[in-house]
Amino acid sequence: MLVVCGDFIGIHKSTASRIVKLVSCVIATLRPQFIHFPRNENDIKKTKQDFYNIAKFPMVIGAMDCTNVKIRSPGGDNAEAYRNRKHFFSINVQTICDANLKILDIVGRWPGSSHDSTIFSNSAIRGKFERGEIKD
Repeated sequence: MLVVCGDFIGIHKSTASRIVKLVSCVIATLRPQFIHFPRNENDIKKTKQDFYNIAKFPMVIGAMDCTNVKIRSPGGDNAEAYRNRKHFFSINVQTICDANLKILDIVGRWPGSSHDSTIFSNSAIRGKFERGEIKD
């Protein structure tokens, strides 16, 4: 991909790599501004209503799923932890979205061998539910 991008605008792939990394880091700094769980009761109420309008399923404030994002072997002593059940190296990424498919939460730090329930059990969102920060 970097070779194609670099060729398209007439730069070397190493320069394209540095640009992609820089732009990705800048975009990541904007995450708190755009990716966040509903912050107040009105936002939560609206999200629940949006889900209810789709399928008449009450009290839903997010749809969650995990997916394995393929990576190259990270090497080292713990490399096999990144090999998932389909036998390729990956990072298991959990994402929660609202009824309009807007991302509300994303966790992308778990090795591919991690079970989805393990990721949720250790997530900040679960903690918010347990502490009563998100009610009903």
